Amino acid sequence: MIKRIWNDKFSRNVLTLMTGTVISQAIPIAISPILTRIYTPEDFGLFALFFSVTSILSIVISARYEMTIILPEDDKDAVNILFLSLVITTAVSIVTLILVLLFSDVFALWLHEPKIAGWLIFIPLSVFMIGIYQALSYWLNRKSRYTALSGTRITRSVGASLASLGLGFTSLKPGGLILGDTIGQSITSGYVAWDFWRNDRHLVHSITRANTLRLAKRYQHFPKFNMFSGLLEKGSGQVPMLLITSFWGLAVSGLFSLSMRVISVPGSVIARAIGDVFRQQANEEFLEKGNCRRSFRKMTILLSGLGIVPFSALFIFATPIFKFAFGSEWAVAGDYARIMTIMFFLQFIVSPLSNMFLIAEKQKIDLMIQAILFTFVCAAFLAGYNIFHNPVIAVILFTAVYSIKYCVEFYLSYRFSFGKKTV
Repeated sequence: MIKRIWNDKFSRNVLTLMTGTVISQAIPIAISPILTRIYTPEDFGLFALFFSVTSILSIVISARYEMTIILPEDDKDAVNILFLSLVITTAVSIVTLILVLLFSDVFALWLHEPKIAGWLIFIPLSVFMIGIYQALSYWLNRKSRYTALSGTRITRSVGASLASLGLGFTSLKPGGLILGDTIGQSITSGYVAWDFWRNDRHLVHSITRANTLRLAKRYQHFPKFNMFSGLLEKGSGQVPMLLITSFWGLAVSGLFSLSMRVISVPGSVIARAIGDVFRQQANEEFLEKGNCRRSFRKMTILLSGLGIVPFSALFIFATPIFKFAFGSEWAVAGDYARIMTIMFFLQFIVSPLSNMFLIAEKQKIDLMIQAILFTFVCAAFLAGYNIFHNPVIAVILFTAVYSIKYCVEFYLSYRFSFGKKTV
């Protein structure tokens, strides 16, 4: 049976990426009990705030053109899109640096958290490295270079984890998690750049101004629609951290961020690994047959089978696991994790399948969904603060909103898999 699975190209690619992602996430999960004894909930809250900002900026860093790298049939067209993505990344990073230098104190004041002001200077570097990695990882995906893509995730994890541990014993400890993450991101960006130069530098001569502008126009609906839908989607996931910090302080946001980190990361990275393969294979099937129903159904069964047992166990045992692993002061994080288990189970199944919005080029519909989601996520936390005065109620409402969104997204993705004539 193992031999049959390995001989199947799709399964082999999934296993390759899953191996790398499992290893890459086993490292930070394994050291989390150490980190929670080195860093305080406030330190985790500071990092969560920084991470939320960089995550939101990662959506606009290359105007979502990086997502189109897998779409052209010709590598010469794809490398022009890669070049376009890197140019936009550089420009946005420079603008971000200027804004941070001018308005860091204003931003910290808006969040009611002056401690973040001194660490905002690392945001431009972090988002620049994220932009490079995102563009070149899509290139690796296009070339089906899954071993290298898997290696990038392990490299980032090792670099960030070791740096965070080491910095926890220095005078830079309050921002050690921030610096560690930035170091890890820089290492992995260098890795993918080196891989491209080693294998594909012969394509650089194909980059021309005319081709780049032609392709920018061809895929202009990505910055027009997908960038804003992605910004709303990322904002929906990260604005809770900003609101929690503003409403209840760094300690509560630190507890919430640990629960998100532990419960979401293992499932999301495995789902992302599967999604990378699904995106490439489903796109090929879609171009060849006009639909990708077979790949969609196969992926749904695979994800459901992989997720049901671990998420069920987490729902039952989350609180005692957190208390034992991270210390008694982190028990509330386990309560948050238990509440969000259903949401993350749905995310595990739906996120890879939602690549159908990209493959079928349904950016307008995606933008509508994300706008509605963002509105209701903000409303959930505002209600939790102003009506119920309780962060737990806010997390429950947040979970309900996201769970409904994933159900809608699954239905539409399934419809899109039938071909371009669907909704």
